[in-house]
Amino acid sequence: MSVAALARESGVLTEPLLRALRALAAFGIFRLDRDGNVAHTTRSLLLRPDAPHSLYYSARFWTATGSWRAWEVLEIALRGGVPHEAAWGTDRFSYLRDNPTEGRLFDAFMAHFPDDRHDAIAGSYDFSDTDVIVDVGGGNGETLRRIIARHPGVKGILFDRADVVASVSPDMLAKGRITAQAGSFFESLPSEADRYALVRVLHDWPDEDAQRILQCCRAAMRDGGRLLVVEALMPLDPSQGRQTEYLIDMQMMAMFGRARERTEAEYTFLLAEAGFELMKVIPTASSVSILEAVPC
Repeated sequence: MSVAALARESGVLTEPLLRALRALAAFGIFRLDRDGNVAHTTRSLLLRPDAPHSLYYSARFWTATGSWRAWEVLEIALRGGVPHEAAWGTDRFSYLRDNPTEGRLFDAFMAHFPDDRHDAIAGSYDFSDTDVIVDVGGGNGETLRRIIARHPGVKGILFDRADVVASVSPDMLAKGRITAQAGSFFESLPSEADRYALVRVLHDWPDEDAQRILQCCRAAMRDGGRLLVVEALMPLDPSQGRQTEYLIDMQMMAMFGRARERTEAEYTFLLAEAGFELMKVIPTASSVSILEAVPC
């Protein structure tokens, strides 16, 4: 396709578009020939929403105004401040509630991780003896749907903020096997489950708030219940870790100040302080691990 034709279809000027495409092509994102035609490369194909391991939602989320502006004042975090609150005058989750377009983009980003973590979680843990699982702060329920698809006897409760639950359509509830419930994981959780999952929740919160969430899970759990904390575990030596995890840690600092990615030892300490014993750490085929804990 010619750059001129692409500009016409996009409603933009040809020359600025050509210059932008040239810059991207220099990094292997799109290919330009001498005749002014543009074509996909393996990298640019990742920006399509229908591509395997697509980065479409990731790219849109990371470059959204709500994320990017906080990075402009990142140095505030070095003095104990919260960059997002300095940039927007409100906390991150209130911003997403009040800006539903970005809020739903966040939910889509959580549901479309390019590392296929939802399938990896569902396939790495033995849910065969599970009756009901609560996906605490579960967004639009993608992890829960993958678990239920693999385990016909399991039912799920999707628990999240009211604005998030309101965006979950009936066709996302697995023909009645999932119940959506609104509430705050700082206050109370459903008590009729035998598994509670926190999938990439705790890294959004500083230690004291993470412990409050864990304590709320502990209060809701019945005898025999188990908690599944799903997080990326940061190695003590950065040279041994994934580069992207350290960038995500910086994103946590930009969005939440003292929230962060943690090591296995740090999660073990958080769990113990909230009344849990870590039983085992289960690696998955993605970047996250499952920390299984029981009340003690």
